[in-house]
Amino acid sequence: MMKFGFVADGVFKLLVAVALCAFLPAVEAFLLAPRWLAITAIVLLFLSAATEISYGARKSEKSYVKYLAIFDSLWVVSTIIAVILALAGSSAAGFVWLGYTALGSLAIAVVFTTGANGPDFAEDEASGGATTRSD
Repeated sequence: MMKFGFVADGVFKLLVAVALCAFLPAVEAFLLAPRWLAITAIVLLFLSAATEISYGARKSEKSYVKYLAIFDSLWVVSTIIAVILALAGSSAAGFVWLGYTALGSLAIAVVFTTGANGPDFAEDEASGGATTRSD
C-alpha cells in the first residue's frame, strides 16, 4: 500500500506539471509571474514527480513519507497565500507559489535521489573511512 501512495502522489504532481504547462499563459497572467519562473517550476515539479514515482515503484520506505507530508502541507499554505496575493493584485503571488513549487520540488528530488539511489556512506563510516587501492 505504501508504494501506491508514493506513486499516486508522484502522478498527481506530474498531472499538475502537465496542467501548468497547458495553461501557462493563464497561470502567468493570474499570478503575475515571469515566464522563466513558471517554466523553471514546471520542469522541477516534473522531475520531482518522476523521481518520486521511481522511488515509490522500487523502495517506498515509510521514513520518507514525512518529506512528502511537509512538502504537500507547505504547498497548500503557499497556494492559499499566492491566491490571496493574486486577488489583491500583487506580483509577489507568482514568486510565492512558483518559487515554493520550484524550490520544494528540487528539495524532494534531491531527497529521493540521494536517499534511494545514492551511495551508502554507512559502509565508509564502519571501516573508518579507510579504503585500499589496488593499482
